[in-house]
Amino acid sequence: MSNETDFKESNVYIDWLENSITNEYLNYYEYSEFKNIEPIGRGSYGSVVRANWKSTNRFFALKTFNNDKITLKEVFNEIKLRREVCFNENILRFYGITKIETGGL
Repeated sequence: MSNETDFKESNVYIDWLENSITNEYLNYYEYSEFKNIEPIGRGSYGSVVRANWKSTNRFFALKTFNNDKITLKEVFNEIKLRREVCFNENILRFYGITKIETGGL
């Protein structure tokens, strides 16, 4: 029963992300548009890399997250919090999300 509840709860967060992209509440960027990707750090929820977007010389931090229920809930909470926080030079700006496409069959 717990696995079914976990699955349903995970879908709530995934559905929220997908609807936010569809309704343009969140910007979506193709992962293939990023280049010069270099690891910066790793934590319990995933990792952070630095990358350039398209042909700009500006660096962006890309967070990658583990794909589990707890992490999905944390991503959801972080995005909601970042939308509410006042802009401050000490807080990284949230631009949008991307999805790493993995090869395979």
